[in-house]
Amino acid sequence: MPIERAADHPTFEIGGNIVTSYAAPARGSGETALFRIDLPAGSGLPPHRHDHFDVFTLAEGSGEVHLGEDVHELMAGDSVVIPPGELHWMQAGEGGAAIVVTMLPGTKLIREADGVEMVPPWVS
Repeated sequence: MPIERAADHPTFEIGGNIVTSYAAPARGSGETALFRIDLPAGSGLPPHRHDHFDVFTLAEGSGEVHLGEDVHELMAGDSVVIPPGELHWMQAGEGGAAIVVTMLPGTKLIREADGVEMVPPWVS
């Protein structure tokens, strides 16, 4: 179906963050996944890697992204391109943050803490 209404987007909770899937292979988007992650104030995404590129734009709020050893402050409208295998994580600013992410279908999330590899439902 070429149009999916906002009320029909599936949502997922992970670590206190809310993921809204805008487009995924399971719903007809065979070549890309597009989703939003809302991070409450002071929360973040844990250290992790992917087996494909991860591209996101900070849609709202502020925060900092850690890319390997480097730390970068982000403001709304800033975009980040993360190469495959790059260790990264994000911390939301005091007002929270929302990022819009795109990646290839089937991209694995590899958690640094325990090495678990999974394909999240919002990219499958």
